[in-house]
Amino acid sequence: MTNKLTIWNMALGFVGTRTIAGEDERTMESIQCSLFWDNARRQTLRDAPWNFAQRRIWLAEVPIPKGYEHDATHAYALPEKCLRVHAIREAGERRESAFEIVFDQDYDRGILLTDAIKALCAYTEDIDNPLLFDDQFTHLLARKLACLIAVPLLKNNTQKIQELETLYQQALHPAQQSNAAERTFIQKEDSWISCR
Repeated sequence: MTNKLTIWNMALGFVGTRTIAGEDERTMESIQCSLFWDNARRQTLRDAPWNFAQRRIWLAEVPIPKGYEHDATHAYALPEKCLRVHAIREAGERRESAFEIVFDQDYDRGILLTDAIKALCAYTEDIDNPLLFDDQFTHLLARKLACLIAVPLLKNNTQKIQELETLYQQALHPAQQSNAAERTFIQKEDSWISCR
């Protein structure tokens, strides 16, 4: 069973420093892991469409923000815990619609602009419960956390810091491929072909 402390200790192992016994320790290692945890988790979630974090939702329409009236015909509020939008589909359509995410002072999160009349959003949700993480994501999250905590923990060891970032990038591509292999897409016949 993976928990936050396990991932922190994996990251500290990658850095090459001592591990910790609890999240509330007042050591430099614990403080840095706590400081960078959410940032590392969100960055790693954004780096790939992880299956465990994928969600779909019909978006709620909102007024188009001033200055964007000519960019799109519809505006939608993004879901509360949306980290990254992967696709927008219009009701009844299989093809994806073009979209742009903008920010407006009247909303505490982004607004999605599109020409889709009713927008179904496929997105990555901000999952913060380590019990829901799959093993590949856990490994990559520990590597990303190691990259972020290495600077304050190792100070002048730029070679080790660069090595950690390289190892993260090298591990990311195979994990993305493995994650993508767990999905297949059903091809539907176009309606104009089935009418013939």
